[in-house]
Amino acid sequence: MSEGAERVRQLVAETLNLAPPDPGTDLIESGLLDSLALVELLHALETELGVEVPLDSLEIESFRSVETIAELVAGLRSAA
Repeated sequence: MSEGAERVRQLVAETLNLAPPDPGTDLIESGLLDSLALVELLHALETELGVEVPLDSLEIESFRSVETIAELVAGLRSAA
């Protein structure tokens, strides 16, 4: 797991108050990420990781797992 994915994993765990999930765990299907948790997670990503998630990047598939969130963050950082 990359350093970025590990940081996202820790951030997801801290934000959602749970044990760090496996990187491939489907956060939505498992019920760990609902609409309120998504808003909290977006705020944490922007605050802690210094990325701005534009509205056009808010696709649910980007938030399915720690892996997909880490990919989104990496893409936003490389585009900046």
